[in-house]
Amino acid sequence: MARTNLHELANRLLQRLDEASPDSKFEGKLREIASDAGLNSVRTAETVRLLEEAGRIHVLQRGRRGRDTIIEVRSRQPIDLQDAQSMLQSRQGRRQGKMGYDDIGRAVVDRLLELARDDGLRSAQVEAFAAEAQQLRERIEKLEASVASATERETNLRVRLRTAEEALARSEENLRSALGGDKPSRGGSQPVADVDAQAVLDVLRSGRS
Repeated sequence: MARTNLHELANRLLQRLDEASPDSKFEGKLREIASDAGLNSVRTAETVRLLEEAGRIHVLQRGRRGRDTIIEVRSRQPIDLQDAQSMLQSRQGRRQGKMGYDDIGRAVVDRLLELARDDGLRSAQVEAFAAEAQQLRERIEKLEASVASATERETNLRVRLRTAEEALARSEENLRSALGGDKPSRGGSQPVADVDAQAVLDVLRSGRS
């Protein structure tokens, strides 16, 4: 049966529903009413949809899982061919406006690529931060090594200075002993009788100070 006769089938089904709905509400097995109107299951679904879009009926409950179909009959006005064709064209336009599988696939791929770019950017930032942190750690290690080396040199210089002072004190004592002078008292050093020896001591003392 041609699709242009869908409005005739819809009007036939509407008439059967109206006859079986004393209170403008049908409640029962829709396939029995559709069979009386000469419709198979596919045509029944199409005509019900057309009647519902045209405002002739309102499906309150669909007959699934053993339940009865409940349909409210809102208008008994028949549907003409022009109304049916305009509704079909409007339905096709809505289908074209919807996203197809290709559009959904492209949208998913674009989104995945965008997420991949964001993830790559975050990975690059993390790697840059890690490299900068590593450079800072290496610089801190070098500074700590420089400080430790400077501290060690300072300690060595202090030891050498103390050793030199002790050697100078011993040299002064040995020189006094060699020239026959007495040990210096706690109150201070006593002058040496020999002028040359005194000059040597003055030089040693000036170098120690």
